[in-house]
Amino acid sequence: MNEISYDSIDLDREYGPWKYPLADRFERYMAAVENAQPWHNGRSPWGPPVAPPSILGLAAMRFMDEIGPVPPGTLHAKQEIETAAALRLDRKPAAYGRFAARFEKRGRKYFTFETRWRDETGLILGKSRVTMVFPGPATPLPGEEGRGKKEDEGSARAGEFAGITRTVTQEKMTAFSEDSANAVRGKSIHVNPEVAKAAGFSATVAQGLMAADYMSELMEGALGKEWYSYAALSAAFLRPILAGDTLTANGRLKERFLEGAVERLVYDLWAQNERGELVAAATATALTIPGQKWVAGSGREEITDLGS
Repeated sequence: MNEISYDSIDLDREYGPWKYPLADRFERYMAAVENAQPWHNGRSPWGPPVAPPSILGLAAMRFMDEIGPVPPGTLHAKQEIETAAALRLDRKPAAYGRFAARFEKRGRKYFTFETRWRDETGLILGKSRVTMVFPGPATPLPGEEGRGKKEDEGSARAGEFAGITRTVTQEKMTAFSEDSANAVRGKSIHVNPEVAKAAGFSATVAQGLMAADYMSELMEGALGKEWYSYAALSAAFLRPILAGDTLTANGRLKERFLEGAVERLVYDLWAQNERGELVAAATATALTIPGQKWVAGSGREEITDLGS
């Protein structure tokens, strides 16, 4: 299988359908991101357990792997996810995908791969758009400008959540990335320290999607059921996350406004490492019923009145 290259990308071709082996990968994925929300392991509002919406980002990456591995050192620059329905664990998600764009910016070459997801019943699950940057010497890697300098803007932010703090260990990074095409062929900067050093890093590099998963988990806690449909996450990855980094994800409500009979909530989200550097920033939106919120309890679900 040939590596994906800038010149080989075919913008006119559609790929699929491709089925994501959700049941086979779910346990390792959840162990990697340490998401213990009860709806993922027990009864949910949809009956069976459900996967976190952010798993569509990882599933899209594995779909792209079927087309061809990316060159070692290719980095995630941006991830966009839109949810349409909850992804039940007894379903079999499948997608069609295409390369939506390729472009150059500040001397680096980028591409965007987008996917549309359904289950075997035809139910629309959502969309994913991943933008990646090929390795190259022309300019520093995304976010490397000023690495080691404290991110004042991020440090000054006050989050409204308790926050999620996780240490990104090699064991977790391997569990998250071990089924990637590069890991299978022994060329993953996420799994193999020697490959990461050859690409210019001091240690293995976590997938930016792990930070996106932490921010998505914040929204699961904040929004409950409403995070699983008609919601969206748009995350930018600002600097590499290295093995051993401790990340804290937090956020705050930016605005809320009515759209007919429902209310749209907009959140600012971010993740910082232990040095106070901003590693990822995101915007999340969701439609909710004013005054109500579905929350996950101890193996059950309930509606909580939020008041006016």
